[in-house]
This record gives sequence, C-alpha cells and structure tokens, in this order.
Amino acid sequence: MATLIHKIQVLLSHEQYQALLALAKAQGKRLSGLLREAVVEQLLKDARRTAKQKAFEEITSMELPVGDWSEMEEGIERDHSGARKRS
Repeated sequence: MATLIHKIQVLLSHEQYQALLALAKAQGKRLSGLLREAVVEQLLKDARRTAKQKAFEEITSMELPVGDWSEMEEGIERDHSGARKRS
C-alpha cells in the first residue's frame, strides 16, 4: 500500500456524516478507509470513461470499407449459419 502522507479536510452535513458512518459500520470499515475507497473508485471510473471515449474516437475515425447493408446482412447470416453447422 502506498504511504499515506496527504491529509484533507472535508465539511459534511450532519446527515451526510451519519450516513457515511452507518455505511462504514455496515461494511466493517473505518470511515477513512471507506472514503479512500470511494476516491479510488471515482478515479478508476474516470479512467475507464476516458479510455472508452478514446476507443470510441479511434473507432469512429477509422475509414473502414462498409458495403451495402443487404449484402452485409446476407454475409452475416451466411457466416452465422455456417458456424452453427460446424458446432
């Protein structure tokens, strides 16, 4: 685990504080640990969102050959029916 060297102060309403305490107690954790986990979860969520956005932009910027839909659909159905026969 990384060395914990930074301290922050957060002001919460009484209701927010009580809700966090109850959640920490229900999970058998200290409030500080619960808050650190929430920070990590949010950072990971943001990183995943950024990665998905980058992948989307890369895919949509590709110039891929796309045929007529009826031809593509026919090919998909042909490939799919062939896969079932091989199983």
